[in-house]
Amino acid sequence: MNDLIKTLLFAAVALVLTGAALVSTRDRAYRDERFNDQGQEFFADFDPEQCTDLEVVNFDPSTATAHRFQVMWKDKKWVIPSHYDYPADARDRLSKTAAAVMGLRKDTIRSDSAEEQQAMGVIDPLDAKAASLEGRGQRVTLRDTSGKTLADFIIGKEIKGTGHGADSAGAQHFVRVPGQKRTYGVVVKADLSTKFADWIETNLLKVDAGKIRKVLFDNYKMQEVRSSSGESVLAPIGDQRVTITRKESFGPWNVAIEKRDPETGKWNPSPLPTNQEANEEKLRELTEALGDLKIVGVRPKPPGLTDPNDPKLQLTVPIATSLMSRGFYLSRNHGLFSDQGDVVVSTDDGVVYTLRYGGPVFATGDELSAGTPDADEKKDKDASKKSAEKKPAGAQENRYLMLTVSFDPTMIPEPAKVEKPLSRAGEVHDLPGDVFAPKPDDPNYLAEQKAAEEREKREKDEHDRKIADGQKKVKDLAARFGPWYYVTPGESFTKINLDAANVLKPKGPPGGGGGGGNLPPMGGFPGGLPGGAAGFPGHP
Repeated sequence: MNDLIKTLLFAAVALVLTGAALVSTRDRAYRDERFNDQGQEFFADFDPEQCTDLEVVNFDPSTATAHRFQVMWKDKKWVIPSHYDYPADARDRLSKTAAAVMGLRKDTIRSDSAEEQQAMGVIDPLDAKAASLEGRGQRVTLRDTSGKTLADFIIGKEIKGTGHGADSAGAQHFVRVPGQKRTYGVVVKADLSTKFADWIETNLLKVDAGKIRKVLFDNYKMQEVRSSSGESVLAPIGDQRVTITRKESFGPWNVAIEKRDPETGKWNPSPLPTNQEANEEKLRELTEALGDLKIVGVRPKPPGLTDPNDPKLQLTVPIATSLMSRGFYLSRNHGLFSDQGDVVVSTDDGVVYTLRYGGPVFATGDELSAGTPDADEKKDKDASKKSAEKKPAGAQENRYLMLTVSFDPTMIPEPAKVEKPLSRAGEVHDLPGDVFAPKPDDPNYLAEQKAAEEREKREKDEHDRKIADGQKKVKDLAARFGPWYYVTPGESFTKINLDAANVLKPKGPPGGGGGGGNLPPMGGFPGGLPGGAAGFPGHP
């Protein structure tokens, strides 16, 4: 082969290799551009205004179960389906979640390997095919009214070293979209709590403690007695009730005790023990507990039991079973009673809250906040009590509570009588009661009279407005409380359900120890004062 042919051959080979290299480089660059989505938004078309359903799923490896928590828009309000459609106070939390999802970006690419998903904690908690119980993340799904998925992602473990010192607000978490292998490092700003208490208004009464003016403690207990026909029936047994009242927010409490006449059943005043007085510390704790009474769980009442004081209420077997399983009893004459008596709280806006405490609840987690649907209704009274008294590890005592409300206009003070200015008698022969009083046609007198009448009208209008506001508040509260049994902490129960032994305490020394602090009485200085053994100089 001559040199020219060799040269041409080498040139051709070089040209082919160069072309292949160019094609290979172009293809790799194209593939890198295609698969490098770092910095892009997860859900570019996400519209928070369309979101009407948020679901968060966690996985418990100890029980191998996935726990769903859902908040959705239903019947023109946000509700929690897992808790019997209890109303959710979700507007702020949902808006923050939606804003966080709208700005969710693929900050860094971490892995394309399915084998690494367990270590990163991004295995789908709903994946029934996954063999491992560990390494499952928290799945978050947002949908619109049609059920269309707007956003869906799995949050895994926090990525070490991505935070800024002690502040983990900027830390990244492993995040993966279900059905995809790629896992990203993402700064997740959404607050995705699955706790029932984080999504509701936990303050049950929402009452200002300073507005409480009267509390009645009716400490009866339910016991089995023989009726006139010889039947064994449950009846409220109690011969004493205590009432505390005060005129002002920070005024002292007055205590009154009544005892029931065993023959007539009438309540009669009973004198306080002369050596006892109101226990102001206990009563302060009472009003604070009422003002901050927390909801830790809810249970739905059966249909027809929204208002247990309704005279048309039919005492059906489902209603009676539902009540008894939680420590409440409705007699044939529609008297509602509870295991632990009644506490009746009256406020200066005319709202009267009746708190009826039932049986204990020992549970944690969802068993505490939602219970087991219909479980209590399937048991008889004794069986349900035994079940309720079993205390799981770590569980604290809580109590069933039923609330009713009514309106008492006498709790709203009547407007003070406006004193109108007096004038002289109009007739010449009349003897004026006050010779210095102005004449009936005196301009100053007429102006004062008009001002007094206007003030009287304003105060009457203000009183009428308070009456109307109180009635509306009772109506709103009745609608809120009506469908539910509540579960409240046992600690608040002990502070609210008081009796005479808690309301009263032994009196202290008269005048608080002499009223002079640590100063001794006159003449009590060591050795007496100069000039007299026990007094001032020159005085015995």
